[in-house]
Amino acid sequence: MWASCCGLLNEVMGTGTVRAQQPGFGAGAGPFRFAPSAGYSTYPPTSSGSAGQLCKACGLAFSVFRRKHICCDCKKSFCALCSVLQENLRCCTTCHLLRGTAFQRPRLMQLRVKDLRQYLLLRNIPTDTCREKEDLVDLVLCHQGEEDEGGDDTDSLHSLPHSRAASPPSATRSTSEQSVLSASQGDVLSPSDSSGTTSQVSSWQPHVSPATQRRIRASLSDLDNEEAIENLSVRQLKEILARNFVNYSGCCEKWELLERVHRLYRENEQNRKSNGVKAQLAADENLCRICMDAIIDCVLLECGHMVTCTKCGKRMSECPICRQYVVRAVHVFKS
Repeated sequence: MWASCCGLLNEVMGTGTVRAQQPGFGAGAGPFRFAPSAGYSTYPPTSSGSAGQLCKACGLAFSVFRRKHICCDCKKSFCALCSVLQENLRCCTTCHLLRGTAFQRPRLMQLRVKDLRQYLLLRNIPTDTCREKEDLVDLVLCHQGEEDEGGDDTDSLHSLPHSRAASPPSATRSTSEQSVLSASQGDVLSPSDSSGTTSQVSSWQPHVSPATQRRIRASLSDLDNEEAIENLSVRQLKEILARNFVNYSGCCEKWELLERVHRLYRENEQNRKSNGVKAQLAADENLCRICMDAIIDCVLLECGHMVTCTKCGKRMSECPICRQYVVRAVHVFKS
């Protein structure tokens, strides 16, 4: 029994020696220690999927069970769950949602900001300058107007060869038919009717949608009277205050903005009336020391001197009295 055990031990040791000499095992190592090869890596292979192989909405990769569909509107890739089938054409949920509004401003204003921003990002339109929901809606309407114009141009280009091909048969019309048509038109149209039609043609003007026009910012000069302030929107109120260097950061309600615009309007009217009597205001202490035209309504910080109007104060780098550096010019209201 001892001899059989020694023979088995020698057989095992001999096998280990043979394995240690093989190229797949480390030299001098144990019988079960492998030497790493040159092409072996301990990390799993990374997936080589590109951005085009992912759904734009959910971000999942396309596969046999998750097929890839191209949106007929934005031309981006979506899966079946993130797109809608319409008349044998696939449309993503974002484009389908905005198409349902017929691109009308009241219905677009009811959508979420997230949907409007996603619609613009799918068309590679930057939205960094948009601060309010109205900015996004204006951007959507402007882009839609450009798309409509581009579609009309392509339709006219496609219809041009057909019109040229159809023109030779129409040119073969005889002169007798043309004379009959002109005579019949002359009998139907009376002089009064013809004058009415010419006046309608002359008075007609092409309609340009406001979305394609560049929006003009609101200003105090656009107001006819003080009652017109009540009809302004929150955005227009903020624009008026910003153009006149009035800080509205603490205003949370619309009535607070209205109050400041009313006060600004009254003060502006006082400045206009005061400009009409420049001779009397020449020696007045309330005139701006820089332009000598407007009333002093600005405080220079941090020195606290009031010697300029708001427009001149914004341009000053140092106080004209103490020569201290101007950190900020604040518009003030006088009671």
